[in-house]
Amino acid sequence: MSLVLPIVAPIFLLIALGAALGKLRLMPETTGDALTSFVFLIAVPVLLFRTVATADFGQTSPIWLWASYFAGVAPLYALGILVGARVAGLDRRGQVIAGVSASFSNLLFVGIPIVERAFGAEGLNVLSLILAVHMPTMMAASTLLLERAAALDARGSGDGTAKASPLRALRQVARNLSRSPLAVCIALGFVWRLTGWSLAGPVDEVTRLLAQTAGPLALVALGLSLPRYRIRGALAAPLTVTALTLVLQPLVVLLVGSALLPPLWLSVAVIAAASPVGVNAYLFARYFRTGESLAASTILFSTIGSAATLTLWLLAMT
Repeated sequence: MSLVLPIVAPIFLLIALGAALGKLRLMPETTGDALTSFVFLIAVPVLLFRTVATADFGQTSPIWLWASYFAGVAPLYALGILVGARVAGLDRRGQVIAGVSASFSNLLFVGIPIVERAFGAEGLNVLSLILAVHMPTMMAASTLLLERAAALDARGSGDGTAKASPLRALRQVARNLSRSPLAVCIALGFVWRLTGWSLAGPVDEVTRLLAQTAGPLALVALGLSLPRYRIRGALAAPLTVTALTLVLQPLVVLLVGSALLPPLWLSVAVIAAASPVGVNAYLFARYFRTGESLAASTILFSTIGSAATLTLWLLAMT
């Protein structure tokens, strides 16, 4: 425990600091949005570019890493949908939101800082491989499922003209990814690797300094956003989804990855899977106007609960 606490404590103290600043309104309300924009648009993309451009990925195939990680994501997504239907009694769109909440881990705002502190640059190299496919895959799958669910809900309400359009959904996903600084900078990092060039001089120094701000600012920004999420309605569904994402998902990744991955890759995959729910679940809920209470409560519960569960998972993996 004495080895893990120095890793975990600063992370959640920074989140608590951000939450306190937001709750006490010691800073303008726009500060959180501005800080989140800086982290999402500049700091984390630069970190990912630098990591991918300079990483040594070794000889292990990323296929096994992706297979191990998504072996936890896929069944948890399905279980989340089941919880949305049986426990929360949501419509089909809300059920998909529950699936997103159970499986879409916050790799950017929590995963990156904790992996960097626990496993250093080598751990970030592995996490960057997960990030390279995580957001595109989750965004595409969730958008397609939500479009289909929206069409089915519309038919059930008597709108016979409503129908899902997979092609339109895929176009939307492609458009969003092409405009995403995260996706663009990951792609640029791989392109930079192909050139054989090294980062040097002012470019190296500027990217290094910006990358160093990503972790601390991401945690404070996450804390600033937490007071927005209100706990409303029944708690059985969000508590169940929280347990699924913090306990069952990393357990599945551990069981599958133990047979496929070297120790460091396995540890990073498990910690990534054990990260709390990301804000994407709430963004989807707001856009489709359903499951907002469940998504908001799950983000809040999982972020608070992960202080304990991530400590235990780090103990298990280190």
